[in-house]
Amino acid sequence: MLKQLIFLFFLISFPILLLGQVTFTATPDVRRIVEDDYFTVTYTITNGDWTKFTPPQVRGIIQTGNPAQESSTTIINGKASTSRSLVYNYKTKKAGKYVFKSATATVNGKEIKTKPFTIEVVKGKKPAENDPNINLEDQFFVRAEPSTTEARVGQQITVNYKLYTKIPISSYDLGEDPDYKGFFAKGIRRFSYRTMREELNGEMYTTKIINRVALFPQQAGLLTIEPYNINIGISKPSTGRRNSFRFNEVEFFPYAVDTVQINVKPFPADSIPPNFSGAVGRYEMQASIDKRNMSTDDALTITMSIQGNGDLKRIQSPKMDLGEKFDVYDPSILEEKTFEFEGEIQGRKVFEYQALPLEAGTYSIQPQFTYYDIDSSKFLTLAVPATTLNVKKGRKRRASSIVKKDDEAKTEFYPIKETTSLSTQGKFFFGSPLFWVLAVLPFVLLGGAIVYRNQQLKNGSIDLTLLKSQKAQKVATEKLSQAEIFMNENNSKGFYDEVSKASFGYVCDKLNIPLSELSKANVQEKLQSLNVTQQYIDDFIKIIKTCEMALFAGMDNSAAMQETYQNAKEVIVKIEKTLDVER
Repeated sequence: MLKQLIFLFFLISFPILLLGQVTFTATPDVRRIVEDDYFTVTYTITNGDWTKFTPPQVRGIIQTGNPAQESSTTIINGKASTSRSLVYNYKTKKAGKYVFKSATATVNGKEIKTKPFTIEVVKGKKPAENDPNINLEDQFFVRAEPSTTEARVGQQITVNYKLYTKIPISSYDLGEDPDYKGFFAKGIRRFSYRTMREELNGEMYTTKIINRVALFPQQAGLLTIEPYNINIGISKPSTGRRNSFRFNEVEFFPYAVDTVQINVKPFPADSIPPNFSGAVGRYEMQASIDKRNMSTDDALTITMSIQGNGDLKRIQSPKMDLGEKFDVYDPSILEEKTFEFEGEIQGRKVFEYQALPLEAGTYSIQPQFTYYDIDSSKFLTLAVPATTLNVKKGRKRRASSIVKKDDEAKTEFYPIKETTSLSTQGKFFFGSPLFWVLAVLPFVLLGGAIVYRNQQLKNGSIDLTLLKSQKAQKVATEKLSQAEIFMNENNSKGFYDEVSKASFGYVCDKLNIPLSELSKANVQEKLQSLNVTQQYIDDFIKIIKTCEMALFAGMDNSAAMQETYQNAKEVIVKIEKTLDVER
């Protein structure tokens, strides 16, 4: 019984769920018109049906004929939309402004209204459509109409190439796009191809947008949109005959659209906020974090999605400032795409940040995004509500502590066995006096070397710091060899552990940095003081960060391991050569 009721409810509500919100609009095909001319107003109800309709009455405007009815149904992505329209034809009488008040309709027992609008009637010239002496080329033109003539670098400017004509146009042929110097240009395909009527300088034209382009200025200054060459086809009666019937032929007239200048203004250097991302336009931002409770063993993932109508390529990753208690790594771009929406180019860019907490505690996380808003002409900062993050102390140790244990073990020697037990195996070389001499000799020499070395250490003849520095590359190479074994076994944890030991151990030995003072900032400062190339320093720090992220957040990509292994080998060799030259 319950299933039957659910099915019945679904059956009744299904058409309602498919349909959207009911809307009621009035759309004139012209806003400004000359005397004694005609225009239309279309009254449309969407996702509903009226039981009563009352149009407005306007003095000075004459309704001609009966209204035409239109209806349609469309389904897009499973969402249905129905519309019903009445098209009224009107004629103007004398100049003036005429207000069309709201039309009313009754839908489902409720009365709804359209928004009022105004039609301006002006004195105009009499059309010369039937004059045989008129020049056809004077009866049409094409203009480039930008959405603005003043802009900022990275702001979207939509340019409509609009055809104005007083005679029927058979066709048009768009030539090659002009060279938009100083702009990044992208064509827009989805825009209104509707034919309109417009008054210009006392004359009525039929207008239509034949092309639309989105332009994004790439530099400041006075930029010029070069002429656009278009061929306009006009149908003319043929002078010849074919099968005793006259036919029309199309004559093409070349037309060059006038140039348009755009003034692109730079931002004053002192007005740019430090966290400005480079985005200019209208934007929305969303952000989320993947957890609310974690330990210092875990990695925090923050995802930020930015969508707007500016130049997507100019948007840099917003700074994620979580304070000194977090290590924040360079973000990766999860998505970067553009699409058309409401007649312009929109873009979406999604960043993913990884952060490691350094200490336990309670933190407030609030991602922010700063852009320049073209509507208010101000820098605006968007922020999501702050999220409380609880971090507890974990069990894992940092890579530096792992290196410390390994290095301490390396500075000591294992005890030497002073006695041994040998047995006779025959009457040949084994057991002979020469055998005993050769067997004992290496231990005697090694013992002598140890005694001699200890004596030198007591006398201060050997510099342990220098010795560790000289052997730093060799020790690092041994650890990288072990890392290669782990990589071949696809043991990511062991691999990144060994690479981390090799890297930290190398700088500790080579630069004589105490383990208690070991940090990325200290290493970077020390290498800079020794005139190591900044690129080598950046590559080395990147390896350290990669190992930390892999050890604490997990990373088992074999391609990433191979890249990290090669980079670690190369950067240690480069730094070694640089330091050898400096010495």
